[in-house]
Amino acid sequence: MGNFGSKHLFGLLWLFSVIGIVLLVLLIIRKKNHYGNRYDRKVIMGAAIFMWIWEIIKSIYMIKSEAFGGVGDYPSYMMPLHICSMGLYAFPVIAYKEGKLADFVKPFAFAVMLLMTSIILTIPDSSGIMGNLPHWGFTYENTLPYQSFLYHGSLVFVPLYMVLSGFYRPHISDIGKSMAVLFVVAAFAYTVNKILGTTDFMTLEYGNGNPFQSLITKNYPLYILLLFSISAGGTGLVLGVSDLGVSLREKRVMNAYEAPYEPKRECAKGFSVHHQK
Repeated sequence: MGNFGSKHLFGLLWLFSVIGIVLLVLLIIRKKNHYGNRYDRKVIMGAAIFMWIWEIIKSIYMIKSEAFGGVGDYPSYMMPLHICSMGLYAFPVIAYKEGKLADFVKPFAFAVMLLMTSIILTIPDSSGIMGNLPHWGFTYENTLPYQSFLYHGSLVFVPLYMVLSGFYRPHISDIGKSMAVLFVVAAFAYTVNKILGTTDFMTLEYGNGNPFQSLITKNYPLYILLLFSISAGGTGLVLGVSDLGVSLREKRVMNAYEAPYEPKRECAKGFSVHHQK
């Protein structure tokens, strides 16, 4: 059932089908009604609320389940302080109000969220988001897998919408802002890990599910350096490819806009010459 098994692949199929349909509908509505930034912020805020609802559902499920420390208990390691939890906070920030803070957080909300979520959805066994059942039946046991896929799907939907709508224009130079925000949230997660002593937020304490986990006890500074380097490289790649893609699209639009006017100038010139004769 694991990575690239039938449940994983079918889950990606229905998830990205939903993302594609929702994106198409919302972008058509935006274009047809000539909506702008205010509409974009409402869409992103709606996605953030959707994610918070699923986060609450997850918490209720865990509190009522015996599998997470007993009924009535809430496991501290499931607090929303993992890297994929940062969308719960970043998306409302960029959607609530325009300003310097929102502009500074946008690159992180786009590039880091898209990068980390893509990794999680590609190798879901690393975070255990598919559950134990080999299928997507509508059963109580599949509550968390559905929650996880829809939640992480929202983390893909928002970055895609940000670029396709023009709400955010990616630039490779934004990597500094992305890494600065990542450093702040990582420092907070590290502090909470040390205070609680039982958590592994952003894999900074025990490295659970991280391929470099063995380095934590051997050479922790090297472990952090690797995480930072991979994060910076991946974020730069996402921003660079997106920057190039948007640039090519802008160039095509500009060429398409200018092309119809060239024949008109030629016709006008011919008309003038004809009458001079």
